[in-house]
Amino acid sequence: MSNDQEDVEVGSDVEPTAAESTSHIKSSRKAFSKLATELTDDELSSPGVQKMLLAEISRLESAVMYSESYKDKYHNADKDREVLKEKEKTFIFSEILYSVSLTLGAALIGLTPSIKTSEVSPVIIGIVGFLLVGGAIVAKVVRR
Repeated sequence: MSNDQEDVEVGSDVEPTAAESTSHIKSSRKAFSKLATELTDDELSSPGVQKMLLAEISRLESAVMYSESYKDKYHNADKDREVLKEKEKTFIFSEILYSVSLTLGAALIGLTPSIKTSEVSPVIIGIVGFLLVGGAIVAKVVRR
């Protein structure tokens, strides 16, 4: 047993890298799934068992740190999503307002020549139509 411990490089099995720990998580659980989980005092005093336990603690700590980073990323992405949803609502409202203003202004401009001067002043309706079309265009340019 002491020859086996001398042949193994010290620390090689204690700290698995992130790639190694994620790749063998499922396989190590399958390999030890049918073993008894209670250890006797003699087994706990064994250096091999202690190294295995330390390696498992290290792996679990790195898994916790890894998942903590994803928790923070999730919350940041969730906030960004909500901000974008609110911006989209504003954008949709401005697009509707732009479309209505442009359509109404163009309709008033097109209607101006057919209006008789005795009813309503066609000049005022034409000016309102041009203001609506001009305002819609300016709002679209400023929005971008």
